[in-house]
Order: sequence, then C-alpha cells, then structure tokens
Amino acid sequence: MRALQYLLLACGLTLLAPDAAAQQYPTANQTVAAPGLAQIHGFMQKTWHSAEHPLKLGPTHISGDFAVADWWHQGKGGRAVFKRSQQHWQLILCGGAGILQSALWQHLGLTPAAADDFVRAMRHAEYSLSAPEKALLDAFGATIKMHNGHGPQH
Repeated sequence: MRALQYLLLACGLTLLAPDAAAQQYPTANQTVAAPGLAQIHGFMQKTWHSAEHPLKLGPTHISGDFAVADWWHQGKGGRAVFKRSQQHWQLILCGGAGILQSALWQHLGLTPAAADDFVRAMRHAEYSLSAPEKALLDAFGATIKMHNGHGPQH
C-alpha cells in the first residue's frame, strides 16, 4: 500500500473511464490499438481511480510494444510510458518533457529511426493540446523508472 501511495504522489494518477478518455483524444490507429488502449487505461483505472480525484487523460500513443499516455490531475500533469510483454502492458516510466526525447527511446531499445518516428508521432498526437495542458505535461520533472509497474524503483 505504501508503494501505491508513493506512486500516486510521484505520478499523481487517478482515472476517468477508459472509453471516455479514448473518445476525447483518439490515437492515430485507434482501431488497431483499441485492445492495447483498453488494457493501458484499464490498468490505470484499476490502480488509481478515485471518485474524489478524477484524472483527465490526454493522447495515448501506441506503437509496437511501447505506449505513452498523457494525464492531468489536481493541477499537475505528465506522461506514463508502458511496455508490452507477452500481451500485457506494464508501466515502466513516468515523466515530463524527457519522455519526448529520442535518446530515451533508443535507450529503451528502439533504433534511432524508430525512436525519432515514435517521438514525432507523440508530438503530433499532442498537437491539439492547449499551451497550458502541454506545459503541465512537460513540467513533470525527472523521468522516474517504475518497479513492476507500481512504484518508483530505488
């Protein structure tokens, strides 16, 4: 429970229903990504949903075995990075502007070209966001590596 509380402080995540978030900011390949999107949003909802503190979800971009879900909560925001392993999505990072750096994606195993494409697609997915929304996403701070999808790794 303490790990979950720490994660809530670190990521500030609670959720709206996954379908509402998906309709608000659809992905470029929503039909193809729908099962992954449902798993990612479902995981977030099951783990952090609270009626007292709803979360606004933004664009969620899925490409191959990686996904980024944007979120805002109680005046803060950030990006949650997921990796698919054996058909299950696991939260591996939380962060801000650093999530949109090609070097991060190369470190995660993408080729330089694939990393550039992923970042370009995420920036495109976020293009319609307002300046204040984008600023909150970028302001999360350091990228935090998550341990087993539930809390920061020490």
